[in-house]
Amino acid sequence: MAALYFHIPFCLKKCSYCDFVSFAGREAHIGAYRAALEAELAEAAGRYGRLPIETVYFGGGTPSLPEADLIVHLMAMCRALFFVNPEAEITVECNPGTLNLSKLRDYRACGVNRLSLGMQAAQEKLLRVLGRVHSPEQVRDGVELARQAGFTDISLDLMYALPGQGIADWVDSLKEALALAPTHLSLYSLILEPGTPLADRIERGELQVPEEEVALSMQHAACRILGRRGYRRYEISNYALPGHSCRHNLCYWTRGDYLGLGLAAHSFMGGERFANTSDFDAYLSGTRRVSGGFVGPREALEEEIMLGTRLSEGIALERLKGREDRVRALAEAGLATVEAGRFALTQRGMDVQNAVVLKLLDP
Repeated sequence: MAALYFHIPFCLKKCSYCDFVSFAGREAHIGAYRAALEAELAEAAGRYGRLPIETVYFGGGTPSLPEADLIVHLMAMCRALFFVNPEAEITVECNPGTLNLSKLRDYRACGVNRLSLGMQAAQEKLLRVLGRVHSPEQVRDGVELARQAGFTDISLDLMYALPGQGIADWVDSLKEALALAPTHLSLYSLILEPGTPLADRIERGELQVPEEEVALSMQHAACRILGRRGYRRYEISNYALPGHSCRHNLCYWTRGDYLGLGLAAHSFMGGERFANTSDFDAYLSGTRRVSGGFVGPREALEEEIMLGTRLSEGIALERLKGREDRVRALAEAGLATVEAGRFALTQRGMDVQNAVVLKLLDP
């Protein structure tokens, strides 16, 4: 069983905080990129045979920018070359400013059953700071169009600790998101990536980000507000109604097999981790894998601890043999629980997850 990821690197405009491998103004190359993806997909089928696929995820970039035919055709190829579980979770990331009813109906008709919309904030001023191309109204319209097209599984992305964002702004964004009744919410603290326009503005003193204590208060407010509405925090940054956790991302967090196709896509198959080139022109000319290697037992355990402690279900205690004293100390400090053979972080522990991981991995 494997998860399948397609990277669609096209954007209307590069967001000010983004350092993903994505490009604005290259829509003329969509046809060539589609041909390269098709070739890579065929190569993968030749390598793995009729691989059983449990989830498919179209990420980017803005996968909803090209015409729907791109995703429709890739899904048809997936079904022809692999065994796609009839109950597979199939997600498309969407920018609300790129949606229309026809496109959404085409997605639904080809089997897409989950949408992830980048809402980010409910305030126009904050969307401008982030360089987003959509408005708060387009988020509401996008969700309404998605429901008209038959989608019932809708996730919204929100960001906090933004320049100029106060607690009241954050709570308003959460309330606006909840008013749209999503099944899933991803809440990400702003990470300032070096070299991005937003990081440069902050370095020049033009903007200021909230203090760490304020960011932590925003996270705690989200836990309380979403918890009261029935959303379970199943991963540090992700909340879902019962039965609506993102199965694709859970594959990553539990170190399942996943195959990434497209520019800069990463894969983990049969214990081997490898990555594609991030050079757009090289990918179009046929260059695929540029790095890779098998993950050894020590590295695998480190990954399991780093990823597993992000999950509310934690990790199996048997994977922490030899670390019993540290496990006990973390539990006594109120940072973790040890129940039913599993080690899991409390909310306090999730606040300092990096420190917990270092404690567990310290030689």
